[in-house]
Amino acid sequence: MPTLRTSTLIALLAAALGGCAGLGNPPPNLAVYDLGLPAVGSLDASLRPAAIEVRTPSWLATPAMQYRLAYDDPQRRHLFAESRWAAQPAEMLRLALERSLRGAAADEGGCRLRVEIDEMVQVFDNGADSRVLLAARASLMPPRSERALAAHALVLETPADGADARAGVAAWRELVVHLSEELAAWLQLSAANGAACRNP
Repeated sequence: MPTLRTSTLIALLAAALGGCAGLGNPPPNLAVYDLGLPAVGSLDASLRPAAIEVRTPSWLATPAMQYRLAYDDPQRRHLFAESRWAAQPAEMLRLALERSLRGAAADEGGCRLRVEIDEMVQVFDNGADSRVLLAARASLMPPRSERALAAHALVLETPADGADARAGVAAWRELVVHLSEELAAWLQLSAANGAACRNP
């Protein structure tokens, strides 16, 4: 005849096994994406920022991939359930911009390029079409001051070849190239207007 202790152990084991059986199928594997690495840019060495900072608001400081349904409650943000970024968007954007705008340049104590992301989201205009949207503000910052030498606001959109997270990632990679090109052109224009990015 089993003792009270033995009966208790048997009951606990049965409960544990029952709990495992109730878990059902394991969750699907998450698809993890990154923004890729654009080609090393050809920006003149005198224009390359000494450092690049990318900042995002708190709701974008997460690897979650976000989207909006423009045709149904467009003010609401949604998260893709089975897709994630490999890192927070700020980290991936900084890496891509450093490669395209700085290359292998060493930090020589010159100006910093600060990019503040206001919006980064995939937008579904209907059930079959989507696009990616990035709104940002760029500032050319002196080495030891928070007073910007020049500022530039930009909004970029790229259509996605589909209406899912995978199509959105391909569009994001294309948009990052456009972002690098626009920032490079702005740095050149800023220098022409007297906002030097390097110490003499």
